Amino acid sequence: MDTSLTDVFKRTIKALSFSILIGLLSVAGCVSFGGGSDPGQANQQHIKLALNYIASNNRDLARVHLQKASEFNSRSAALDNGYALLYQSEQEFELAERHYRKALKTDKHYTLARYNFAAFLFNQGRMQEAREQMQTVTEDLAYERRAQAFYILGLSAVQLGDSESGLESFEKATQLSPGFAPPYIQAAEIYFQQQRYPLSKLALDHFRQLSAPTAQSLWLSVRIENRFGNRDNAASEGLKLKNLFPYSKENLEYQAWLKTGKHE
Repeated sequence: MDTSLTDVFKRTIKALSFSILIGLLSVAGCVSFGGGSDPGQANQQHIKLALNYIASNNRDLARVHLQKASEFNSRSAALDNGYALLYQSEQEFELAERHYRKALKTDKHYTLARYNFAAFLFNQGRMQEAREQMQTVTEDLAYERRAQAFYILGLSAVQLGDSESGLESFEKATQLSPGFAPPYIQAAEIYFQQQRYPLSKLALDHFRQLSAPTAQSLWLSVRIENRFGNRDNAASEGLKLKNLFPYSKENLEYQAWLKTGKHE
């Protein structure tokens, strides 16, 4: 695999850590307790509050509400998913995995827990396991984060050396969620490696319409413009890379590339 892609994936692994929590606030919503709440409703309300507290990094209150939830139903898949996320935030990875597996044993169709578990495995560098779990997630046609699932599935595939399958997953992610930027840049990188330069430029343009410049996108733009013989555009993109991301690996690669004379 191209070394620049390897570093991109390392950064992505870090960035994806707890990415699911970004959406938990909207999922959890604003909850309140009524005096007439039945045990099942109370269980779910406490879990939702716990997820809110995990997302805001208030682990103590998260633990309080998970404990309260367990008093209403200690065999809830959602409860184990909550504990898994809590332990993951505390870097208690063995406990987190135990609770993910317990959640899925309780309810094998609980896609949210499977998505979280797959992302967890990805962050642990266990790519084959992550790929298998995320493949199952993508088969749930009703799952609202299916585009993100295909994105992580694609990352896992490429890390395992299967860039063609990875590209298919990235393309599927863009079809499901055209406004989701990350798959475009990954697809653009693969198209470039395959020497499909027009497609690489098209995917990169889509990414740039949706996202601010990144070191990766600027360095790829330099290489694409150079391939098309647009020396001035390549130099302009390189200058942006140097000014915006002077300490990035991509800038170091760009500076080394300049010295090789391949841009001339």
